Amino acid sequence: MIKKSGFILVFFVLSMLIPTTAYAGWDYQGSDVFTKQSKNFKSGGGSFKFCLSKNSKEGSYRLMEEDPFNPDDWVSYEEKDPTGYEPSFPNIGFDSKGCVVYHNISKYVDGTDGQAELYIKKWTGGNSKVYAYD
Repeated sequence: MIKKSGFILVFFVLSMLIPTTAYAGWDYQGSDVFTKQSKNFKSGGGSFKFCLSKNSKEGSYRLMEEDPFNPDDWVSYEEKDPTGYEPSFPNIGFDSKGCVVYHNISKYVDGTDGQAELYIKKWTGGNSKVYAYD
């Protein structure tokens, strides 16, 4: 009985040490260091989050959806203002961890893969590092 209890305890402790995406709520999509436009990140819809490293350049950041046959779509930021202003790093729209969340991404899903191809665009010079989550 003691062996069985010890095994259960060890299993429980180990399971608590292993991170899961279900607990985190976000699926990590990758990162990119960019000057004007990041690489594309995939989103299946719902919400999309990106975070900037603390050394990223201050200024406006715009989430865009790539469309190879038409002009790219500007994904409006509706969290704070229904007019869709652009979040400005580090203060406007970004939380204390340097993250901003966009909702209603499903309307940007297109193509045969059922994914939205999203990228971040900025106008300030210098490099910024972005981390993307779907």
